[in-house]
Amino acid sequence: MSEIINLPPDHISKPDARALESFGGHTIAHGRATRWRWGRDADGNDVFELYRGGTQEMLAAWVERDHKADAWWARDAAGAPLASGTLDHVLAELDARLARSHGDDLPPVS
Repeated sequence: MSEIINLPPDHISKPDARALESFGGHTIAHGRATRWRWGRDADGNDVFELYRGGTQEMLAAWVERDHKADAWWARDAAGAPLASGTLDHVLAELDARLARSHGDDLPPVS
């Protein structure tokens, strides 16, 4: 007999979690964040959070999965949307935004 497992509505799979954690390491390595952590939103869904700053650390951005819309969302500290779509797209957009806010020189967007 098969066991039925009830996952949270916006559960993040292990491969996606590894991709997010890798992105967090990449962001920290480039000095655009000081740490990342797994958190929960008000509905109890998993969110991936990026922080920056030293003693005055603050939330820089967070990423969530919306299964109903079949999309990923990156949001700023206030919860305003920064990007949505596939995980790869959201991470690329978030990486570019964090790089620009950090003052990194990036090639122009075509």
